Amino acid sequence: MKIGIIGMGYWGKIILRNLIELGHSDIIVCEQREVDWPSIGSKFHIEKDYKKLECDKVFVLTPATAHYEICDHFLSKGVDVFCEKPLDQNIDRCKKLFELARKKNAVLFVDWLFSFNPAVHQIKSLIKQLGKPTNIIANRMNFGPERFDVNARWDLASHDVSIACFLLDENPESVKWLDFKRNAKSKQDDSVVGILSFEQTCVQINASWSYNIKNRLYTIEFDEGFLYWDDSNQSILFNSEQINVSKQSPLHNSINEFFSRKSNEELTEVITNILNK
Repeated sequence: MKIGIIGMGYWGKIILRNLIELGHSDIIVCEQREVDWPSIGSKFHIEKDYKKLECDKVFVLTPATAHYEICDHFLSKGVDVFCEKPLDQNIDRCKKLFELARKKNAVLFVDWLFSFNPAVHQIKSLIKQLGKPTNIIANRMNFGPERFDVNARWDLASHDVSIACFLLDENPESVKWLDFKRNAKSKQDDSVVGILSFEQTCVQINASWSYNIKNRLYTIEFDEGFLYWDDSNQSILFNSEQINVSKQSPLHNSINEFFSRKSNEELTEVITNILNK
């Protein structure tokens, strides 16, 4: 199986490392810029024009503005595509790509990474025992990396939308977003607050890449007490009791799901619609 990687930025280097960890070596990298290669990357062939790339499966890890054109190119050739989120900010363009994938018997898989996170699955199993929480406060704050193609809603809060929909197994009844700049020099709105109202649960999302302290804390309120999930160290506490979490790699799980030719069309359309409200 020949694998292509288009884009060797922050996420491209992570994907390359994880593919190697999973035992894959027949990899071609496509990148136009000069790259500060990780030590593992220098042995791979580099192709500058993605249209010359011949592969069985391709990872599209470019700025979001280029996703549609690149995915359309490979899906038209029947190549399975793993695309960094967001697939596209326009829901109609997303639907066209999934329709093309079905027509060509190819797989289009969008990297909603947290739906493969063991901690998120552990929390979902607790929700099945305890019932739906009344409130969730989700923090996704950090200093960088800054994005120039999409704002913090699409870059960061999109993860929390995927988590909320996955945990609650439903779509919100109403959505409110406030995009703003903590740093006046930011090219995009670097921060966002979102309120997603589900049938029994209110989800508050706070996200920013212009925040000096890393904060990945979820606070989930049940009738029986509070659950705290710190994604920085993969720890879960429920009423002061530590809950064990599997150390399995979410990205390994996500890549393996893609290689098993699974699609996540429904989740992608749901999240794209919510982010556009």
